[in-house]
Amino acid sequence: MLGNQLKIEAKPIDQPLTEPVDRLYLGGGIYNLNVDEHLKDYARNLDPTKVKEVFLFGTSGSVFTVGKQLTKILDKKHIKVSDDHLYLHGIMPKMGNINAHQKEEVAGFAKETVTE
Repeated sequence: MLGNQLKIEAKPIDQPLTEPVDRLYLGGGIYNLNVDEHLKDYARNLDPTKVKEVFLFGTSGSVFTVGKQLTKILDKKHIKVSDDHLYLHGIMPKMGNINAHQKEEVAGFAKETVTE
C-alpha cells in the first residue's frame, strides 16, 4: 500500500541496495516487543555511502514501534533518520484489518515525504 502511494516498487529486505538512494523507506512489524531480527540485520548492513536518509514505518498490535530499535542501529552507522515516520497501531496487515483512518495515515505519510 505504501509503495503504491509513493509510486515506487516495494522490495523485500533480502534484496540489498545496489544503487545509492536519497530516501529509503524501511519498516516492518513488532513481534514479541522486538523488531524482526532480519530487519535489524538489514539495517546493520546498510552502507551509509548509499543511503542519504531513512524514513521509518511500522505496524504493531500494541503501542510499540520499530523507531527506537532501528534508529539506534542507523545512528551508529551515521545514517540520517527522518523525523517523518509512520507507525500504525492495533493492526495486523496480514489479517487485512487496516481501517479507513489508517489508510489516510499512509496516504498522508506518503504525501509528506515525497519530493518531486
